[in-house]
Amino acid sequence: MKIPRALSFALAGWVACVIVIVAVGLFWPTIFPAIIRPEHYYGDGPEFLSILGLAIIFGTPAALVGGVIGSRVPKEGGQTEQLIMAGIFGVIFALPFACMGLWFFTGW
Repeated sequence: MKIPRALSFALAGWVACVIVIVAVGLFWPTIFPAIIRPEHYYGDGPEFLSILGLAIIFGTPAALVGGVIGSRVPKEGGQTEQLIMAGIFGVIFALPFACMGLWFFTGW
């Protein structure tokens, strides 16, 4: 079974976005050093995995669109370069939505 090209580029954007969202979710106290007590943010609210899951859900539509748009940029380079650009554009499009989700739920 062959996957359509546009779907493979959209999935490349989504996979890259999920990797970056999980990395930001795990290392956000290091990325934002002004937060002194990270355990304060994971107390009474939802658990950490559900926060990451919701951030991935928030970023999914933008990652899929970014993957398709990013694959259109390097037409001459071949499929490998198109997959790389699909991943980059998927992250660029989805990261603001995912960070908004992480910010909203960690400030519970």
